[in-house]
Order: sequence, then structure tokens, then C-alpha cells
Amino acid sequence: MRRSIVQRIREDGLPLKVTSRLILALSLVVTAVLIFSTVKAIRSYRALNNSTDIYITLEEQAYELMSASDYLTEQVQRYTVSGERRYLDNYFREAFQNRRREGAIDAIETYIPDSLALYELKDSMNRSVRLMNREYYAMVLVLDATGDTDIPEVLEQVTLSEEDALLTPEQKLDLALSMVHDAEYYFQKGEIRRNLNECLAALKGSTYNSQESLADAARRAFVIVIILIVIQSLNIIAVLWLHNKIGVSPVVKAAEHIKENESIPVVGAREFRYLAGAYNAMYETYRNSIANLNYKASHDELTGAYNRMGYDVIKNNVDMTTTALMMVDGDKFKEINDTYGHDVGDLVLKKIADTLRKYFRSDDYVCRVGGDEFVVLMVHIPESPRVLIETKIDMINGDLQKTDDGVPAISLSIGIAYDPEGQEPDEMFRRADAALYHVKQNGRSGCCFYSDIT
Repeated sequence: MRRSIVQRIREDGLPLKVTSRLILALSLVVTAVLIFSTVKAIRSYRALNNSTDIYITLEEQAYELMSASDYLTEQVQRYTVSGERRYLDNYFREAFQNRRREGAIDAIETYIPDSLALYELKDSMNRSVRLMNREYYAMVLVLDATGDTDIPEVLEQVTLSEEDALLTPEQKLDLALSMVHDAEYYFQKGEIRRNLNECLAALKGSTYNSQESLADAARRAFVIVIILIVIQSLNIIAVLWLHNKIGVSPVVKAAEHIKENESIPVVGAREFRYLAGAYNAMYETYRNSIANLNYKASHDELTGAYNRMGYDVIKNNVDMTTTALMMVDGDKFKEINDTYGHDVGDLVLKKIADTLRKYFRSDDYVCRVGGDEFVVLMVHIPESPRVLIETKIDMINGDLQKTDDGVPAISLSIGIAYDPEGQEPDEMFRRADAALYHVKQNGRSGCCFYSDIT
């Protein structure tokens, strides 16, 4: 009596040759799909990485425009304060030779033409150019007051008003200084920063949407890869079980790692090595990429300034020979908390952080390292920055005394450490703290350089 196929399988078992071929065929199919999915996952990751690189490039270009604008401001302010010709020359070298602002716009226009980010950046540029007219007038006042007859060509088109022309040299110098340090000037600088922030917000928005889409694609690809690895693993386990009778124990032991949900060891056959290596590498790279994008880890949630962790990273990556470290402390801040409550105290802290960012450059670092304690790292400064720093601090304390925004007035005590010879960051911090203590002991609301107390 002839037996059916099912009966033969039940009685004799599935032939190893046929089973091996079936498993091999299935394994080849799964391997092909896995390779395709792995390539797709790699491409998704590369696209995500490329999107991030483009955003970083565009962000750097946006900050380059702000840096150039701040550099022009710094040079004209130095010129009106000191009257030294080199600052005037530096100003026009940046404006008409280096042309970093124009270069930043050209670079962004190459990547994202007709975008909101480009529009905001161009608006920032236009405001910067309009602000130059005010700076030109101030420079002409200084040239006229000092009797400097070597007048740049662009300034020859600027004519003083009859009233200003009749001023004494001292009055002209005072007027020039006021024009690039008064509230209107800093309002215009604030508008330029506002345009830059809106440009960055537009960049972040468009990049976030793109990255979300790419990240979803990458996650889906990784899930498929994991599923295929599990299927392939089951195939391997089946092959090991079939060949266990002939003593392939090393392969059986490798399967035990997979059963225990442990990381896949990069051993064994070439294909398995490739799969394990590709998966482990992509998974670790993906985790590292997500960690590197963690903004919250380095910034203070309340004020938006860098937090202590961010400060610890920054301090070891700046040139202390050209950096002034400032310890900033709010005067009688505890009384504000006790009188108005912590919510108002938080508003005061935000105002302090915003005011520090307003008067310092975008290249500088504002860090909140304690309750009402801030550190400012003013980087890439030339020698003898005393007058400029003291002027900024006076204006900061002036702004913080205004209460038209509903926030109680507060003043700052600031200790400053600056050493062109260079010191370790922790030593600079100690010196600035000592200078801050001196200010606190002598009336508060002001600043002191460490060199003045040693």
C-alpha cells in the first residue's frame, strides 16, 4: 500500500537534503532582502547626516553674518572711544574687502534660494547696511574733530549738518561716541539679531521637518533590519539543529548568544560577520548622532544660556590668551525672591541673560553656572579691552535699572579676569571670583579687574 507524502514525513522525517535546500533558498532570499534593507538604512542615515551637515553649514553662515556685523560695531565703537586710525581701517577692510556678510548670504542662497530663512537674513543684512550710515556719520565726526585729512572715499560723501559742524572737537567726539553707544543704536543692533534669530528659527523649522521624515525612514529601515536579522537567526538555528548530529558545536554555541538576546559577536562566516558588524556599527552610530544633537544637555532651560555642563566644555576649547572671563552676580537677588516671589525672580534671571546677550557679541558665551551666577567668556579680544568692557557693563547695569517691562530693577557685580599670557580656565575663574568679591565688598553694582586688586 502506497503511503502519502504526509505519512512519509511523519514516519521518516523531512529529508535533510530537501530541508537544507529549502532553508538555504529561504536564507538566500532573506539575505538579499537584508542587504537591500541595510543599504536603504545606510542611505537613510547618510541622508539624515547630510541634512544635519547642511543645517550646520547654514547656521554657521548665518552666525558669520552676525559676527561680521558685530565686528564692524566693535571697530567703530573702538574708533569713537580711542580715535585710533587702525580701527577705522579695520572697519573698511571688513566692509569692502573681506565682505563676510555678503559671503554668508551668497552661501545660503546657494543651498536654499527663495526661502524664509534667506529673506530674514537679507533683511538682517539690509538693517546692518542702514546702520552703517549712522556709523559713517560718527566716523566723520571723529575725523573732523581730530583733524585727520586722510578720509576714506566712502566717507567723502557724508556731510555734517550745519549744527554739528559748528560743534567743538570735544563735542563732536562726544556726539560720535553717543551715536554708536546710545539706545537707538543698540535697538537697531537688536533688530539685526531679531532677524538673525528668525532666520535660524526658519532654518531649524525646515531642517526639523526634513530630519523627522528622514529619521522615520531610518527607524523603519532599522526595524526591518532587526526583523530580518531575527528571521535569519532562526534560519541559522535551524541549520545548526540539523547539523548538530554531525558535531558542529561551535555554531551551536554562537546560536546561544542570539537566544540569550546578547549583542551579536562579530565572528563566524563572512556573511554573518558583515551582518553583525553592519548592524552594530549603524546602531552605535545612530545612538551617538542622537546624543550629539541633544541641545538640552548643554543649555539652561530657564534663561537659554549655557549651563554648567556647557561651560565646562566651552572653557576647555577657547584660547584663554585672548579671552576675558567675567563672573557675574545679581546684587541682592535673594531680596527680590523674598519680596516678589520666585516667578518674578525667574523673570529677573531671564532679563539678566537677555541683557548680557544683547551687549556682548554672538561669538561670546553667556553661561548660567548657579542660581543668580553667570559667567561670560568674551573671546577673541585684542589687548587692552578695559574701556570697551567697562562701557558695556555700565550700559548693562543701566538697562537692568529700567522697570518699564514690569520686571524689578537689579544691578550686577562683575569680576573680570584677563591675562594675555594665558592661564588655566580654573585659575581664570578663581581670579574673576576674587575680583567679584572685591566689587561686593565695595558697594556692588560695578566691575573690577583682577589686576586692580593684586
